[in-house]
Amino acid sequence: MTEQMKEENKAKLIELGFWGATEQGAHVTDHRDSQTLQERLARLLTDDVTLASTGVSIDLPAQRVEMIKGRSVYPLATADSYLEATYLAALALPEFLRQHPECSTDQK
Repeated sequence: MTEQMKEENKAKLIELGFWGATEQGAHVTDHRDSQTLQERLARLLTDDVTLASTGVSIDLPAQRVEMIKGRSVYPLATADSYLEATYLAALALPEFLRQHPECSTDQK
């Protein structure tokens, strides 16, 4: 991933409110930052909804991030790595919550 792509990705996360404008980090290339991002996404969900990933190993291919509510599983993102899947999940979460407002802690 080029530096320009990293900056564009960071800008998207800042725009969505998932990353601070002055906050340091390389959320799509750093494992800890990606975990921080996933924790922030999880805070937007009601207590009966779980944000799950297939694992947090950087080495595993085809990582998935899913929403689990009761017996329902909603795929949110799939990518070649946990880092990328978490980033894609952040981009997909606002639309998911629009379609499933009952899963959001912000039920306006």
